[in-house]
Amino acid sequence: MGSASSTSIPPPVSYGHNTSDTYPSGRTNNNNISTIECHICIDRYSKSKFQKITEKCTHKNDICNTCVDKHISSRMEDKGDIIINCPHFGCGKEFEFNDIKRIATKKVFERYDTLALRKVLQSTPEFRWCKNANCGSGQIHFEGDEAPIMTCNACKSKSCYTHDVPWHEDKTCTEYEKFRKGADAATTDYLQRETKPCPKCGIKIAKNGGCNHMTCTVSSCKYEFCWLCMADFNEIRKNGNKSHQPTCQFYA
Repeated sequence: MGSASSTSIPPPVSYGHNTSDTYPSGRTNNNNISTIECHICIDRYSKSKFQKITEKCTHKNDICNTCVDKHISSRMEDKGDIIINCPHFGCGKEFEFNDIKRIATKKVFERYDTLALRKVLQSTPEFRWCKNANCGSGQIHFEGDEAPIMTCNACKSKSCYTHDVPWHEDKTCTEYEKFRKGADAATTDYLQRETKPCPKCGIKIAKNGGCNHMTCTVSSCKYEFCWLCMADFNEIRKNGNKSHQPTCQFYA
């Protein structure tokens, strides 16, 4: 089997900062006429520290380059996305690739470039991430289903292109598909037989003991109910067993 040709990839907010041409707020300086106050950090800088944020922006250039760079960086880290808008109040124009390249620092632009590449690759049908949890690489597997074994260019681990899982050494893809369908059916059957949905949050719960007084395991829920009739246990505490459903063996 020939090796696959692959493309790999490597694994408004206020920002205060100090520079040599910064004047603290409220402090006067004879050079104020030739400086601009940043709309975000409220410090003053020379005009060279400001530029048009996006090519589509029509407002004044009154947010310093450092604040714009930090805005871009924080949006990428908070959302893990490349859709970033101008931070100027009332603007919101979206950054284009060339806007980021022009205004961001090298480190921030490289991070943006990596995320942009990931987004393009993930929209490519033949792209797969390496299934080695310690790798983080990915590549385009041009052979597709015709040659389902994909060997990672970075770590050399093997995965199944067709099923997008670590390579199933003891099974062909056809055998693995039958196994997976059987496992899915068994899981569905177990959930139907052995679990019930919490009456409050709907998460399925398995009964792990003999007591019929159940407490939902979801930390944000903790609803208490009767396993047999699903009655609210708070009502049972207040009003006794008459709060069980009439068909429940505990109803009295």
